[in-house]
Amino acid sequence: MILSGFILLGAGCGSSEDKAAGETPAANAKSGGKDGEKKKAEPIPVQIASVSRGPIAATLAFNSTLETEATVDLFPQVAGQVETLLVEEGDFVKAGDPLVQIDAREWRVDADETKVNLEREKANFTRSESLYQRNLINQQEYENAKFQLEQMRLRHERAQIQLDHATVRAPFDGVISEREVQVGARVGNNTKLFSLVSLQDMVARVFVPGRYLPDIAKGQTATITSEFLPGRNFEGWVKRISPVIDPQSGTFKVTVGMSNPDYDVLPGLFVKATIVTEEKEAALLVPKRAIVYDGGNQFIFTVRDGEAHRLPLQAGFETPDTIEILGGLEEGDPVIVLGQSGLKDESPVKVVNPDLLPEAPQVAEADTSDDEAEES
Repeated sequence: MILSGFILLGAGCGSSEDKAAGETPAANAKSGGKDGEKKKAEPIPVQIASVSRGPIAATLAFNSTLETEATVDLFPQVAGQVETLLVEEGDFVKAGDPLVQIDAREWRVDADETKVNLEREKANFTRSESLYQRNLINQQEYENAKFQLEQMRLRHERAQIQLDHATVRAPFDGVISEREVQVGARVGNNTKLFSLVSLQDMVARVFVPGRYLPDIAKGQTATITSEFLPGRNFEGWVKRISPVIDPQSGTFKVTVGMSNPDYDVLPGLFVKATIVTEEKEAALLVPKRAIVYDGGNQFIFTVRDGEAHRLPLQAGFETPDTIEILGGLEEGDPVIVLGQSGLKDESPVKVVNPDLLPEAPQVAEADTSDDEAEES
C-alpha cells in the first residue's frame, strides 16, 4: 500500500510538471507580444510650415537718440521794449510766423519820415530832369539831384527794415522749445528770445564698429523704430559717414536721417536705427521658431515618410521672425515649427496640419492584365 502511494504521487508530480512546461511557451509568447506593443513608439503630433522664397536683408541695428540738426536761438535785431508775445513753448510755427512784437513806434516814425522825404526827392528829381532836358541846368546839378534821390531811397529802405525787424519772425518751420522773454522787458541785440527747433528733418547718430566700414554706404535705407511707439516704423537713410575710426572705441560715426513731415516724433526719443547693408529678393526662408538648439549648434527638423529628420541649419540673413537657409531644403519642403522639442532623428511624427505636406509623387501602376492572361 505504501509503495503504490509513492507511485501515484510521482505520477501526479510528473503530470503537473509536464502541464506547466507545456503552458510556458504559449504564455511567454503572449507576454512577449504585449511587451512588443508597448515598446512600439507612438507618433508625436507636430505642426509644420513650408519653406518659402522671399526677400530678406542683412541689417545692422544700433540704439540712439533722435536729434534735430536745425536748432537756433533767436535774438532781436533791434532794441526796444517787448510789446506782445505771440507764441509759447511747445507751439508749432511756420516760416515767417510772428513770434514777438517789439514796440515799433519810433521805427515807424522814422519810416514815415523817410517816406515823405523820398517823395519830395522824387519830385525834385523830376523837375531837375525836365530842366536838364531843356538845357536849363548843367549835368552836375542833374547828377546831384539823382544822387540825393538814390540816397533818400536807401534811407527809407533802411528805416523800413528796422520797422520790420520790430516783429521777430520764425526763420523756418519748427517748434518753440524755450521762451526766455517777458512782456514789458527791454531787449537788445544780445537778448535771447526763443529757441526754435526743426522737426521735419531728424537724425540719429550711431557708432558702428570699424569692421563694417566697407559695408556702409551713403544713401542706404534704414528703419527707425522705438519701444515708445509700438508698431510704428519710420523710413530713414544713411545721410553721412565719418571716414575716421576712433582709435579708442574702434567705431566710426554714421548719421541716419529721417523725414518727419507730420511731427510724429520729437527730439530726445530713444530709438533703434536699423541699416540695410545687403538685400536678397528670392531667398529660402523658414520661421525662426523652427530652430532647435543643441550644444551651441542649430538644427531644424523636416518630415519625410512620417518621420522627423534632423538637419544642421546653414543660416544666412535673418529678421526677427524668419531666417534664411543656405542648403539642405528646397522651396515647399516642410519644417517642424511646433512639437520639435525633444524629438530625435527618425522619430515617428503625426502632422496636425497635413495640408502643408508636399504631395507624394504618383507612381503609375503597371498594366498586368496581359501578363496574367498569358500565365493562365
